[in-house]
Amino acid sequence: MELMKEQRGNVLIFIIIGILIILILPPIIMHVFPMAGLVFQILMIFIIYSTVRGYMGEGPLTIIISGILIYFLVFKYRDITASLWVFQLLLGIQFISVLVWGIGTRIR
Repeated sequence: MELMKEQRGNVLIFIIIGILIILILPPIIMHVFPMAGLVFQILMIFIIYSTVRGYMGEGPLTIIISGILIYFLVFKYRDITASLWVFQLLLGIQFISVLVWGIGTRIR
């Protein structure tokens, strides 16, 4: 019975390490390949503007709020935003559950 508890702890450690590796990859890729960073910035600008326009409609306030968010999320804190965006994207397509399942089957 205690062997099962140890294996559960090991699986949790491997899952956390796997998620951390996934979160560290986008900034590393953007620093190694500068064009990937540029593509990310363009993509995020469109996503932020579309989201703000969807919530607030078209108008000058939309452009002001989008500009503020774009400055902070795309230019100032690009690495953090990229990691969180990739994590949110993977959650949206249920990738984390596949990661947990894959790591769990390798331990046994």
